[in-house]
Amino acid sequence: MLATGQAFCMRVGTRTGPRFERLSAALSTLKRVTATASNPYPAIKTYEQHEFGRLSAYLEALDTDGWVEQSYCTDWLVFQVVSHIGSGSRIGGLRVQAWVGGGPAVTRETMQQIWAHFDALQPSQMYASFSEATRDYLAVEAATPDSAGLQEVEGFAGKRPMYAYQLGRTWELACHSWDVYVSRDRTARLDPAAVRLLAENLQFVNVPLDRERGAALSTRSVAFQLADSGGTYVLDLAAERPRLAAAANAGDAPLVISGPDEEVVRYVSGRHFVPGARPRLEVARGTLQDLAALRRAFR
Repeated sequence: MLATGQAFCMRVGTRTGPRFERLSAALSTLKRVTATASNPYPAIKTYEQHEFGRLSAYLEALDTDGWVEQSYCTDWLVFQVVSHIGSGSRIGGLRVQAWVGGGPAVTRETMQQIWAHFDALQPSQMYASFSEATRDYLAVEAATPDSAGLQEVEGFAGKRPMYAYQLGRTWELACHSWDVYVSRDRTARLDPAAVRLLAENLQFVNVPLDRERGAALSTRSVAFQLADSGGTYVLDLAAERPRLAAAANAGDAPLVISGPDEEVVRYVSGRHFVPGARPRLEVARGTLQDLAALRRAFR
């Protein structure tokens, strides 16, 4: 399986041949646009370039022990987080090609081959495969016109503008990069560019909420007020699939949490608790016990 995975990754990683030519031809028909609130795709691409560069430099300098240290993710060591980012980049590039470049649909079998390749790698082998996957992903992104962000595409959440799915990748990259950095630096914070993007678009994030713990909370609705951007989001804990929804104000939510954008984003991403940190979240309505109970519901 490892040999198959390696061969497959080499094949999808190439930037020449019929597939890449189809991508270039299809994308040449789309116009360039600038980043706006209605199309954050250009800003997403800029952030990805920066974060992948920062993470790559960090990993290249990481000593052998650092790759097998515990990351913030309970179940993953650092090299396993990098595996997740690398496989996600490989799959993400194929999805963009399928959505707007005329590439084949990304099947479950394709994803399993990619996961199998990365899962089989030893810590000492991870950086090379991660670098290749992220380099190829960024090449696809660079070849994709900004206006493609507004194109309606079909994904796991149904039809959405492509930028909505790419915001999900922004969230994954920002959080998992932080999972790596914070293992050695407890003062690490999410990248400011990612925070700005996510603070304005948290409705597209699949928050990691444990349904059983969420259902056990005494409150059924919570509002988050972001101090830096001024945004407000409401979360209905009683919903079948709880999602953050942008709102004009907190309304009658019995629990209202306010704080810096970066800290709120980490909180709803299940990454608020850091030993030694001084939390800056405030409970504008409700109790500190509610805040702690809700934090435990975010896995």
